[in-house]
Amino acid sequence: MNMMERYDSYRAKVELWLAGRFVPAQDQADGLRQAMLYTLTPGGKRVRPVLCLEFARICGLEPDDALPVACAVELLHTYSLIHDDLPCMDDDDERRGKPSNHVRFGEGTAVLAGDCLQAEAFAAVCDAPIPEADRYRCCRILSGAAGLGGICGGQFMDLNDTDITAEGLTATDLCKTAALIGAACAMGAAAAGADEDTVAAARDFGAALGMAFQCRDDALDGDGFCALLGPEKCREMTEGYTQDAYALLDAFDDTDFLRQLTKKLAEREE
Repeated sequence: MNMMERYDSYRAKVELWLAGRFVPAQDQADGLRQAMLYTLTPGGKRVRPVLCLEFARICGLEPDDALPVACAVELLHTYSLIHDDLPCMDDDDERRGKPSNHVRFGEGTAVLAGDCLQAEAFAAVCDAPIPEADRYRCCRILSGAAGLGGICGGQFMDLNDTDITAEGLTATDLCKTAALIGAACAMGAAAAGADEDTVAAARDFGAALGMAFQCRDDALDGDGFCALLGPEKCREMTEGYTQDAYALLDAFDDTDFLRQLTKKLAEREE
C-alpha cells in the first residue's frame, strides 16, 4: 500500500465514523445536530486523525481501535473552526467555500454546535476500545491542546495581539495549529500504550509539522508570516520546520508514510 492509498484508507474510516456519530433523530435537538454536521461533514483533509491513526499503528495498535481517539481530534478541531469564525472572534462569513456555521444557523446555534463538538470529543475518547489508563492519557493530552496552553489560549493571544510580531505569531501558532497536530500524534502513541518518552517524541514531531503546515498556509493565503516577513522568509520557515519534523521521526521505526506525508503537506498548493 503506497502513501496515498493508506491516507485514503484512513480518511475513509474517519469519514464513516463521523457520519455515523450524529445521525438525525427528529428530536428537539436535531437542529443542533444538523449544525454540528454542517461543518463536520464533509470536512477537509482530515490530516489530524490520519496522523493519530498512523502513530497508533507504528506504536503497535490496530488503527481501527484508535479510530474514536482519532475522530475526537477532528471533533475538537471542528469546534475550533466554528468558534474562530464567529463575529466576536475572526468574523469570517465563509468556510471551505460555503457560509460559515453562524451565517447558516445563527450565532447562538453556532456557539452551541462548537460547545457540543468539544464535549463529544472527550466522549469519543471514552468510547475507544483501549485500556482505561490509555483513555485517560488521551483525554489529558486533548484537554491540554484545547485549554490555556492550546486553542483557547492561542485564540486569546490572536484577539489581543495588536502589535503583530514574528514572536507573537509563533506563540499563537504553537498554541493553535501546532498544539492540536502535536496532540493528534501524541494521542495515537498514547492509545497504543507507548511510554511517555515516545508520546513526547510524537508530540514534538507533530508540533514541528504543525508549524510547517501553518507557514505553508500563510504562504498560500498571503497572510500571517508571509504578510509580515515576506514569501521567501515564509518558505524558509516552512522548510526549516519540515527538516525538524524529519529529524524527530528518527525516534520511530517504519516512518516512510509519515515522511512522505510531511513532504506532501509542506509542498501542497491548496
